[in-house]
Amino acid sequence: MGINELCDDLLVKILLQIPTEEVVATSLLSRRWRSVWKLVPKLDFRDYSYKYHATSAVPSEFIDKFLERNVAPALETLHLNLYHLRDYSPESFEKWVNVAVARNVLDLNLLYCLHCRYPIRFPTSLYTHETLVVLRLRGTIIDDVPSKTRLRSLKTLSLRDMSFSSDQTVDRFLSCFPVLETLVVRGWIASNVKTYSIRVASLRSLDVEELVGGYADPRYDHGYVIDAPRLKFLHMVDHFSGFCSLVNVPEELEAEIHLRFCDSDKLLGSLTSAKQLSLCLKPQMDSCLKGDFDQLVFLELCVMCSLDWLNVILEHSPKLRALRLSRTRHSCQNSRNVRTNWERPTCIAECLTSSLETVEWIAYEGTEEEENVVKYLLENGNLCFKKRWRKAIYGKFSYEILRLGAERG
Repeated sequence: MGINELCDDLLVKILLQIPTEEVVATSLLSRRWRSVWKLVPKLDFRDYSYKYHATSAVPSEFIDKFLERNVAPALETLHLNLYHLRDYSPESFEKWVNVAVARNVLDLNLLYCLHCRYPIRFPTSLYTHETLVVLRLRGTIIDDVPSKTRLRSLKTLSLRDMSFSSDQTVDRFLSCFPVLETLVVRGWIASNVKTYSIRVASLRSLDVEELVGGYADPRYDHGYVIDAPRLKFLHMVDHFSGFCSLVNVPEELEAEIHLRFCDSDKLLGSLTSAKQLSLCLKPQMDSCLKGDFDQLVFLELCVMCSLDWLNVILEHSPKLRALRLSRTRHSCQNSRNVRTNWERPTCIAECLTSSLETVEWIAYEGTEEEENVVKYLLENGNLCFKKRWRKAIYGKFSYEILRLGAERG
């Protein structure tokens, strides 16, 4: 059986795997393919890859014609990744979203470049679209949130380079998603918002990143408040904010934290019930922990800024089984004054003799300090040397990996 003999449903499944521009181009293959593209319930348009020809439609016309001629029972997916915003008007954006909402869109991407000719505001029709499941936004302005807003089905939300009018607008916007499970936040720092409050009772995964290259002075009046009692995974990279408050997080949390400026003692005190921790976090002077990490089984530390935490956390982690030390984290590259020198502790942590099974050192350089840490672990734990090898990255760079493992009696 040739491909032309397949039923429309199978051909549509094939076309769902390729860009929309190529989907439309299949209409030129033969009479059999002339109308199949109109049944595809997905528009995925990226103007930076759109191929201009003398006879081709401009991007806005291409989007218009696809939406006008599409006859699928529903438009399940609308992805607009637009960099050349001079080619579009705010009215066009509103019209396209309105069509998608009317056709029960489930997965919506509205990704606009930052340097736009017109301010792109959050489409009003979305505020009452109760069947939307996935929403990704970039470069959108949200001035106000209507009181009756309720996106009852939204489970995944991504906010990149957004502009909110105030702290209260952020809080109100995120309160509109009663079943939200996954939230991604990128690039929120702005003068209008000081405290980015994430109060979402249903949230399971939170990924926050505010990355600044090199070393930047902090804004101590900017930061996060996280209230998510069902959170399972937390990933935070922030070189800019001055505080991060975890006011309500559950047990068995997996957390990966890369922060330059915050009350590190207080932050770690909120994570004592975590099972897995990955830290790029400079300790404060005379840091001390209040409470034990009595559930912690996996710990990763950035040796460029967080090695000072090693003794303290080992002492407070009686069930720790795996330790990873790494200098490959991007958070501390080109930073200054990030840490002091490691000092050998006077007491032996309980986990070294009872539970610790593996130690892995990524990008081990064999400095005197690193050798002292390894020597301490070997002398005081049930560990022995297992392996040391070099790993290449992209065929150009390489680093050494050192692994210690539990001795078998």
